Amino acid sequence: MNVRTMNARTFLSLLMFVLLLGTSTPVLAHSESLGYSAITVKGNEINYELFLDKRDLLPQFDANKDGEMDNEEVSSQKEGIATFLRKYLRIAVDSNPLTMELLSIEAVTRDATRGVVFQLQFTADEAIEQFDMHYNLVYEDAPFHKSILSVQAGEFLYQDILENHRKDIQVTMPLSQIDASAQAGTGSVLWKYFVIGIEHILIGYDHLLFLLALVLIAPRFKDALKIVTAFTIAHSITLFLVASGRIHVIPSWVEALIALSICYVAVENLFVHKAKWRWIWTTVFGLIHGMGFAGALADIGLPEHNLIGSLVTFNLGVEAGQIMVLCLLLPSLIWLQRFPWYRKFMLSTSCLIFLVALYWLIERLQ
Repeated sequence: MNVRTMNARTFLSLLMFVLLLGTSTPVLAHSESLGYSAITVKGNEINYELFLDKRDLLPQFDANKDGEMDNEEVSSQKEGIATFLRKYLRIAVDSNPLTMELLSIEAVTRDATRGVVFQLQFTADEAIEQFDMHYNLVYEDAPFHKSILSVQAGEFLYQDILENHRKDIQVTMPLSQIDASAQAGTGSVLWKYFVIGIEHILIGYDHLLFLLALVLIAPRFKDALKIVTAFTIAHSITLFLVASGRIHVIPSWVEALIALSICYVAVENLFVHKAKWRWIWTTVFGLIHGMGFAGALADIGLPEHNLIGSLVTFNLGVEAGQIMVLCLLLPSLIWLQRFPWYRKFMLSTSCLIFLVALYWLIERLQ
């Protein structure tokens, strides 16, 4: 083996190590975070469920500097957090800011992301027909942060994405269901669910790591296509069943099983040389990952008047995100398999994947 080959293999191993480490360590690779803003309007009240990635809160509220945000830590800082929220998050009716009440705080895990859920309440003097929202919570430390916004008022559903260049929005509640359908716009809502699906897969590090582990031993594009197709069909089935309420699952166990599925595939890579039968296990694990996708979709909310269309476009967005990743990943992996050291590279990468997934599994079981 010549020096150039050794250097190439060393570089690729180091690059893969950095990428994998970045998916498991909250401090590294914090280029983008995803939150949820679920708003329900009832009469003169606005109930707001806000989810923020713990990485966005660490700079200001990690009191013991351990890189974690548990319930005890966030509860002890409730007043400081409330002040922070009131400063950077405002809702106004007729140009009059509404008083915010912080009802509860809870540290949770949502779709592999550790974070904090805030239950907020805003109260107006009269029934709310329109409100203005200013969202500027974490952009100083996380400029690429995005929050998926869902506003529900009876049958009316408004969807949007809050980001650094879109901090202010205005939402007008319709006077009737006919107005609701016209204002929401079927095409607009479906497109937003498609975009949300792409966003979800591109920052769903556990799903991406699972895909990488799956295709590491695929010697041909045909083999990889069979594996990915099995995964797609399987997760589409459970995504529909769970998101539509036909079956019910425990989210914490689903997240743990997703981590376990990654561990299994990584270990299998150490002993299997061909991907001939991998599609069978991929189908089983795909059913589990589909439940995870449904959990993320539940956080966002689905419009009752266009449930099937929203599910389909969200799933298409997930598939589009997967295709984007695989189009970048597969040609490189297939080309690298020409080299005699690829087997060692694949084994090293699989070991790293296993360690990352094992860390996730332990964390989620806790």
